[in-house]
Amino acid sequence: MMLNIETEFKNLANTNPEEFPEGKDYLSIYNILKPSFDKQVHQEIKTKILEIEKEGYFNDHGVDHIKMVIDRASKIINCFPRIANNKGNSLYLNPYELFILLIAINIHDIGHLIGSRKEHAKLGKKVLASFDKGDLLSSSEKVIIGKIAQAHGGKEDPIGLLERETLISHKTIRPQLLASILRLADELAEDSSRASTFLLEIDHMEKTSEIFHRFSQSLDSLSILSGEIRLEFYIEKENIRREFPKLGSTQYLVDEIYERMLKTFTESLYCSRFLPETSRFHSVNVRIHFFDKEDNEEIIEPIAFTLRESGYPSLPLNDIYDMCTSLSTEGEKRDGKYYCEKIKNLLKLKEHEESL
Repeated sequence: MMLNIETEFKNLANTNPEEFPEGKDYLSIYNILKPSFDKQVHQEIKTKILEIEKEGYFNDHGVDHIKMVIDRASKIINCFPRIANNKGNSLYLNPYELFILLIAINIHDIGHLIGSRKEHAKLGKKVLASFDKGDLLSSSEKVIIGKIAQAHGGKEDPIGLLERETLISHKTIRPQLLASILRLADELAEDSSRASTFLLEIDHMEKTSEIFHRFSQSLDSLSILSGEIRLEFYIEKENIRREFPKLGSTQYLVDEIYERMLKTFTESLYCSRFLPETSRFHSVNVRIHFFDKEDNEEIIEPIAFTLRESGYPSLPLNDIYDMCTSLSTEGEKRDGKYYCEKIKNLLKLKEHEESL
């Protein structure tokens, strides 16, 4: 069983060089490119992100983010049964596809170095062309890797515009499949390690970015199972009651989680369209815990909900409350304001009881 796609690639490149285009040592190529990406590119991205953090939306995009995307891609592939060379019924990737996927993961965010957040997906291939001046990669490899990396962003069906299969140096690869794994892995590359915890603790986080770091900080666990994605959040008492600046307005952290979970569900459905039929995701299960940091006690019962397709297909629903009726009671939305008031009332009651 494949444990990690990077480890798997290195093992196969060492023991099965015939699986790669003739005349090139792909293990050596990766061992040259990867350290260069880590030292010269990913560190620069991290610095660049700090410069433009005032726009919001940013958390860690450095070396650790790349490791996490590789980890999530490995988990996506591993959570389904795989049969070698059975393209229609498994997530088996041939050794050359593993190489293409790994390079695409490493360069998917490098467009941040020369462009805005909205442009960065398109600009990655331009940076790659400038970076690999030693021509370790062929022109065809640079083109297809750039296309796969670019498809990690955008809503204009970027994966659907790619070829289902193509040949590079007489080797077959599947760009749509590789791009879908990368895009979903990037969406799921999230947890508390991506938050700038120290800056949050000393209250020196850019206010426009704080809610995004609080989201990462609150995500304790993520698991990728066969057809199912599970997430566990823990929100500290003080962060339940706060409204955070966001895009010229304010938002409760609970509402931010709702929005992000809808996006995660949408991304899982979109990417599943390009996965083998037996390797598709059908639900996102979420649980949000509320706790008091002083005594590490849960204050109220956790919120638990599942996002899944149901009923006759229709146009997109208005919001998460249409999909999850458990998040509203007698017409009252259990949103961030609802939990803010609930916690306030509980604390008032506790203070009253302690004063008696």
